Amino acid sequence: MEAWKLGERRLIDVVRRAYDYAWAESDSAFFDLGRRRVLITNDSITQSTHIPNGAKPEDAGYFFAAINLSDIAAMGGRPLYFMSSIIIPAGFDTKYLIAFEKGVRRCLDSYGAKVIGGDLKKGREFALTGIAIGEVERSRMMCKLNMKEGEALCVTGELGRNAAGYYYLRMSPQKGAAMLLDVEPKIREGMFLSANGIRAATDLSDGVYSSVYQLNRSLGVGFEIDYASIPVSEEARVVNKRQGISIEQMCLNFGGDYQLMFSVDEKVLDGLKRKAAAKNIKITRIGTLKGRRNVLVSGSKRIYIRKRGYEHFISD
Repeated sequence: MEAWKLGERRLIDVVRRAYDYAWAESDSAFFDLGRRRVLITNDSITQSTHIPNGAKPEDAGYFFAAINLSDIAAMGGRPLYFMSSIIIPAGFDTKYLIAFEKGVRRCLDSYGAKVIGGDLKKGREFALTGIAIGEVERSRMMCKLNMKEGEALCVTGELGRNAAGYYYLRMSPQKGAAMLLDVEPKIREGMFLSANGIRAATDLSDGVYSSVYQLNRSLGVGFEIDYASIPVSEEARVVNKRQGISIEQMCLNFGGDYQLMFSVDEKVLDGLKRKAAAKNIKITRIGTLKGRRNVLVSGSKRIYIRKRGYEHFISD
């Protein structure tokens, strides 16, 4: 069978079966070093898939670094180092590459990470793979598989802005491109959650539906999402009004927001939200870990969630 027809997640299962030992199902790989855990993660982009026409190269560079650091944030970690492998096609503009790397540097400088090396090759398309390295205290590391039935499900910030950017491309290509690439790794939020007892989190790179689908498969517990509680970005509301794209599609199914989704004991949620507000961190409860199936609650309706969010090859 052609590999693409399997879709991203089934392909990952195929790759896993090539090894006779288990991989950690976490946003970052990790290993212990004294009382610390070293976090290592990687992510890739290609010009044709991830960089819209009209996007500024510096914005694209910032985006590339940010999506790699996001996995460190999801573990409650602090980023330390960064490496990248770059594929350059024939005729590629050096000025573009310089501007792109300025964006990478600006993101890394914002979060205290340094470039320590990389690789450069020729190829058919401008493409990059980043490797981010960070650290967290062993006792404070967050992992998405620590989510438990009965806990409240929460997210940081607002949802749907990056999805709105995709649809904004039709109305204002330059603004839409900037919105799509406008990603900030939630390092500060992740470290705050970790320091305040949260031990279960993930980043929403591929959307809420993608995350709860994968977690339901791994944990066997259902996620009940309250539609009325979704923190909808203003940009998503504008696109909904002007183009008729549903709030559900932009905020739950599309992805690209890179907010953190985490679970917390209901008894401590109010106190956590007060502390977060004092740090200018927005936390919204969007549901509960409950039952065995994923459900969207909208008014009196209970709808089984069959959508799986963004998935490479299938969604492309």
